[in-house]
Amino acid sequence: MSDWTWEYLPDAEHVAGALSGPQRSEAETVAQRIADAVGVRRIGHPYDIRESASGVKTHAEGPVIVWYQEDYRDDVVLILRVQHFNADEEE
Repeated sequence: MSDWTWEYLPDAEHVAGALSGPQRSEAETVAQRIADAVGVRRIGHPYDIRESASGVKTHAEGPVIVWYQEDYRDDVVLILRVQHFNADEEE
């Protein structure tokens, strides 16, 4: 387990407000896995002011696609957009 966390940017309502409860939970599980993976990947890489944040990245897992940025200053993954392929279906 890493010290990396994740959060919505600008906030949960703007990023995942259209998703149902189970869909949002699934997206948040993916976000946590991304944060854990980034934390592992960054082991041994000291913070460098010239590299404070990544560009926008995407990750797809099952019906979930997440657009995110890695903020190396605060060890946080910023979730910018989430799409669930079953977003129009009721669960």
